[in-house]
Amino acid sequence: MDGLGFSFLLFLGLLAAMQFWLRRCARLMEGCTAPRLDDLIDPKWLLQPRLILYFWRPGCHICGQTSSIVNPLLETRRDILKINALEEPELVRRLRLTGTPALIVIAGERIERVLIGSRNEQEIRALLNAWPEADEHE
Repeated sequence: MDGLGFSFLLFLGLLAAMQFWLRRCARLMEGCTAPRLDDLIDPKWLLQPRLILYFWRPGCHICGQTSSIVNPLLETRRDILKINALEEPELVRRLRLTGTPALIVIAGERIERVLIGSRNEQEIRALLNAWPEADEHE
């Protein structure tokens, strides 16, 4: 195997390891108590029974793909908050976010579900459909 082939395989291995690590971090967050966010997020968002935080970064290709799925929903759903991770470093730190794009579902005071990194459209839609917008009377 030549040097280029070895470098390519090493690169693919590193990408796979990074995806594994991101997914492991996400699983560890699920079920945990959500950190206090009322000083970082407008309280009107936190009054909802369920909130979906969508973290993205400008220039992130994968974030662009995820945004193409999430953005149309921002006009019709009041429970999805889109957050530029570069503009909200304290929020990213407090949630111990390890990568973007990220979708974090917070219900009550618990982190219910987390998707971090590259995900296919079906996974993203399944997450958003699993938590339809909460009824105002909930």
